[in-house]
Amino acid sequence: MSEPPRPLGFERHFTATGYIVSNGKTLLLWHHRLKMWLPPGGHLEPNEDPVQGALREILEETGLEAAIIPPRGLLRVEEPLVVPPPEVILIEDIVRDDQPFHQHIDHVYFGRATGPVDFDAPIPHGMARWFADGDLAEAFSLPAPDGTLVPVAEDVRLLGLRALQRASEGT
Repeated sequence: MSEPPRPLGFERHFTATGYIVSNGKTLLLWHHRLKMWLPPGGHLEPNEDPVQGALREILEETGLEAAIIPPRGLLRVEEPLVVPPPEVILIEDIVRDDQPFHQHIDHVYFGRATGPVDFDAPIPHGMARWFADGDLAEAFSLPAPDGTLVPVAEDVRLLGLRALQRASEGT
């Protein structure tokens, strides 16, 4: 599979995303710069591994603490530290008026809230909605802050479904 042509000299940034699941629901947030609905996530900080980044982003954007759901058969040893692999790594084109074209190498993780969640409480990040698997079963749109309907990206919807499924497996 070949990639489409990209501008010369563009940058790639490492990012981490964390779908957070609690009681059969997962959370999407309105991203005001990208103008789309996404799970919590963002750029990795210096010396931060992708798991640390995903957990930090979940906490910063939702106020909720979470634990990553490890894959089945994850190697468990005293040393060295084993960092769970992401569910998927996405290469995302970032096109914004205020920045040059660049890409995110996004490490996508699934996590569980480690404490109780009030689904009606405001989220620090702003506009947010919790979804059950039935809500994510078909393509759908959500309102932006100005009321216009914005389609939820297919990868966001499908990964949300997978996060809910993995969390329900009890791994």
